[in-house]
Amino acid sequence: MLSNYLFYISPIAAFITFLASLTRPAPDEPWLKVFSAFLFINFLLDSTLDFMAMHNFNNVLFGNLVDMFVFSFYLYLVRRIVQGRKAKYVFRYFQIFYICASVINLFLVQKTVAFNTMTYCFGCLLIVSSCIYYFWELFQLRSSVNLLRQPSFWICSGLLFFYACSFPMQGLLNFINAMPKLIIQNLLIIFILLNSFLYLSFTIAFLCRLKTRKSM
Repeated sequence: MLSNYLFYISPIAAFITFLASLTRPAPDEPWLKVFSAFLFINFLLDSTLDFMAMHNFNNVLFGNLVDMFVFSFYLYLVRRIVQGRKAKYVFRYFQIFYICASVINLFLVQKTVAFNTMTYCFGCLLIVSSCIYYFWELFQLRSSVNLLRQPSFWICSGLLFFYACSFPMQGLLNFINAMPKLIIQNLLIIFILLNSFLYLSFTIAFLCRLKTRKSM
């Protein structure tokens, strides 16, 4: 069935992005090395989630824990990218507050039997606002930079687009599950396309500074 093949797309895209992260020699941004390790872990988590979904295993709890880990890392990543000291402190508190709110929601509010839409939406708002601040910092620069050659630009662009678009879809996921199967499958395709675009932006982030040889 087509729906079964859809589950292979995200893990394949995640693995390609991880391979791209290995091609960039001696990055001058140390956080890119941490990002590369995260991409490999994320590939394993994505593969496990999709395997469980494809074989009709209950992956709600595991999915909630994965989202908590992914959101926390992306908040850490943007905190490493931005330059302002005050912003770094604020984003650190964002990360701590998000983890605490996620644990409370996981065990006391929506609990482990349902997808934690509340903390997912909260995480989306934090990441989107953090990326917007990054772009605000870019506008404040006194010297011009080639954004197409900046890994941070591609990373924050991908995060901003993905979480701004997935916010309404994932926020209503518990209600969408009651819709007809055809609608659910179409929404799944849209989400996978968004996820693929996110990994594409990450891939470009690692490849954008590679020097290409010009043919004579």
